[in-house]
Amino acid sequence: VGFGLAAALCGVIMGSGFLTFGAAAQGLILNNFATSDPLAFIARLGIAVSVLFSYPLLFLGLRDGVLSAVGLGKAAARNDVHRLATILLIALVNGTACVLKDLGLIVALGGAVLGSTLVYIMPALMSLRVSSRQAAATKAAGIEAPGKLSKVETGFNYFLIGLGAFLAVVGAATTLAGAGGH
Repeated sequence: VGFGLAAALCGVIMGSGFLTFGAAAQGLILNNFATSDPLAFIARLGIAVSVLFSYPLLFLGLRDGVLSAVGLGKAAARNDVHRLATILLIALVNGTACVLKDLGLIVALGGAVLGSTLVYIMPALMSLRVSSRQAAATKAAGIEAPGKLSKVETGFNYFLIGLGAFLAVVGAATTLAGAGGH
C-alpha cells in the first residue's frame, strides 16, 4: 500500500509538472519556476536541506560497500583505513560533481544497466546459487534436495540472465545513442 501511494503521489506531481509547463518541463521541475518565486525558493531550500542531511547516510553505505568490494571490509574498523577511504571517496564524488553539470546521461545509463541487473540477472543468479548450495548440502547428507531446481527452471534462470544482459546492453546503447542532446 505504501509503495502504491508513493507511486501515485509521484505520478500526480509529474503529471502536474507536465500539465503546467508542457514540453518545456525540465528534469528538476523547480528550474521552470522564476528564481524570485518565494514558494519555489522554499522548495529549493527544502531540497538543499534534504541533500545536506542525507549525504552522510548515503556516503556511509557507499564507503562500506566500496571497502567490502575491494576486500577491506574487516580492515574498515581501523582508523587509518576508515579515514583514508573517506577522504578518497569524498574527493572522488565531489570532484566528479564539480566537473559534471548534467547527470542525466549517468542516471539513464545506470538505470538501463542496473535496472536490468536487479530485475532479471540477480534473482536468477540467487536462485541458481541457493539451489546449488542446497544440492551440495543434501548430497553430502545423502538425501534428496527439497529446493532443487528442475531442468526447465534452471534453463529459465539462465534465459533470464541472458535476457537481462541483452536488455542492459540494448538500454545502454540506446542511452548512449541518444546522448547527443546532452
